[in-house]
Amino acid sequence: ALLYLQELAEELTTTYQPPAPAEGTPEPEPEQSQKRRRSRKRKEEDMDSDDPTRDADFVPSKEVMLQAEEEEEEEGSDAPLSEASEPELETLQGHSGKAASAGRSKPQCRGFAPNGFHNSIMAPVEKCSSLTCSLRDQMYSQWEFPDWIPLVHKWTCLSDSEAAPYLPAEEKSPLFSIQREGIADTGNLYRVNRSVMGTRERRWRWGWAGSDGISMGRFSSLPPHEERRDVSFFVGGPVWALEWCPSPGDSGATQCVAVYCHRSMEETHGVAGLHSGPTLLQLWELGSLQPEQGSAAKARLAYAIAADHGCIWDMKFCPSGAWEPPGTARKHPEMSRMGLLAVACSDGRVVLYSLPHPSALRHSQTTQVKDGSIHKHIICKVQCVAMLQVGSIQAGNVSECGQCFSLSWMPSKPHHHLAAGFYDGTVAIWNLLSKSLLQCVHQPDGSLKLYPFRSFLAHDHAVRSMEWCKANSNFLVTAGSDRKIKFWDLRRLYEPINSIKRFLSTEVAWLLPYNGVTVAHDNCYASYGLCGIHYIDAGYLGFKAYFVAPRKGTVW
Repeated sequence: ALLYLQELAEELTTTYQPPAPAEGTPEPEPEQSQKRRRSRKRKEEDMDSDDPTRDADFVPSKEVMLQAEEEEEEEGSDAPLSEASEPELETLQGHSGKAASAGRSKPQCRGFAPNGFHNSIMAPVEKCSSLTCSLRDQMYSQWEFPDWIPLVHKWTCLSDSEAAPYLPAEEKSPLFSIQREGIADTGNLYRVNRSVMGTRERRWRWGWAGSDGISMGRFSSLPPHEERRDVSFFVGGPVWALEWCPSPGDSGATQCVAVYCHRSMEETHGVAGLHSGPTLLQLWELGSLQPEQGSAAKARLAYAIAADHGCIWDMKFCPSGAWEPPGTARKHPEMSRMGLLAVACSDGRVVLYSLPHPSALRHSQTTQVKDGSIHKHIICKVQCVAMLQVGSIQAGNVSECGQCFSLSWMPSKPHHHLAAGFYDGTVAIWNLLSKSLLQCVHQPDGSLKLYPFRSFLAHDHAVRSMEWCKANSNFLVTAGSDRKIKFWDLRRLYEPINSIKRFLSTEVAWLLPYNGVTVAHDNCYASYGLCGIHYIDAGYLGFKAYFVAPRKGTVW
């Protein structure tokens, strides 16, 4: 603003007679005036017209002018890196520094949202929400996969002794603190004096606690915050996979989330070979979550699935058409379906589960327990509806591709394609509705074994993350341990559309309104200012990588 006023004053002096110079006003040094003209790149006919003494009302101090010149030079050095991508990412940036200079007006967002974040941050979120609703109206369906309905006799509850090998080893949560945006940290100390906790002291920096302290045991949760309505719960170990169960936005039903964690805090796994063993897939109920008020209910473990497929590295729900209201009337032994969940396991297989609503499972389950003692939480052995593996009927060796690390469900109806990435860099795509005898094999227990109709070598190492394009299902993006991000056209798989080599990518997300993806990197050892989430163009516009959200460490 000071530079603009200075230029305006100089333009006026070329037309009108300037006032007499103020007494005692020092003349600027020649080097500073030349530097100012060089940074602004002005070409003036009158070399004496930039004299600040011509108009004393618009003369700033020397310190202010030097600071403005340094800021302008920094902006000029950064302009070539982001000038090309600015028009496409104007909404994503959250600031309008360069947009204002280019003559584009942008509404200012003032104040804070109910969750504590500034409205400049929440404005893009609201826009993305409206775009997501439009996408659902166009590409989502009401009902898909009518043959995959959960059945009562395929869900067998386990007793305490039977469920013990699958439970996480940690029975109480570690030390933790909670900090909320916009709420001052009181730094209160709380002492836990309960028998299960012994005499250990814990420091909790959150605003809710009783006089005698609170303990968080395995599968327990804290009450929602009275103002922010956020919840915290302890699943028993380090979380490695998590996925929300999709439901219609106007249903008002209880929201559920699927979680997998390792059995212990120190558990490690090799990625080179296959691994199988006991594992527990948890499903948590979080109440009816509303955009403005949240949920007043505590999080609780609805039920858990005990499996023997080793670690779960990724999981994905069917985007639409798999959820029905909890009160749907079905004849025995069928139960109302909550969703279809695909699970990527360390034994090299992809398992599909048809999950019932927790209320339907509690109402319809007839337990078959050997010793008569039922576990206090519902932990079941479940027969899957489909088993997906690489290869073919003639060559179905799952060890050739290694462990499965990533999944992606086709976002558009009828959601009949599911893609998976493996350790050796292979990407396989299954047709879940296939009736071909070469791709679909019926098992004696009533489940299906499916083989892919298309597979290709996408990377030189493990495929860590992948996602379909939400606007066109012919495009796919993959990120591998070879530090490459590749965009694929499934109609021409002989070469990728674009290949970019950067840091080790941990996750990719294809943005709905833009022709590119956001990428989270494992670059905690990079220089300060280079860590965070990048936006990468798919290759059609040729934009360079753009910083979306800088971070100080690795984003998982």
